[in-house]
Amino acid sequence: MIVLFGRPCPTCGMTTSWANVVRCRWIEALRANVGGTLLCWLDLVAVPWLWLSAARGRWLGLTPSTVASVWLSVVVALVTLIQWIWRLYAA
Repeated sequence: MIVLFGRPCPTCGMTTSWANVVRCRWIEALRANVGGTLLCWLDLVAVPWLWLSAARGRWLGLTPSTVASVWLSVVVALVTLIQWIWRLYAA
């Protein structure tokens, strides 16, 4: 996107944010992409929970909710878009 339009896309920095989260560089991860950082943290919790639930043959703790999943997705998307708009107009 930067090459074509001279502007970053909403997901610019998302891979970098994931790389920083798994290396415990929280501030750098947030600077790279806040939405990507949130998504990574959610996945770091969700993946072990899903694996353990699959291994047990039933949900571990709480049963996932479609409404909660939609809300989490909307929050991550909004945070990503807000940071993108901030980057576009703050620079």
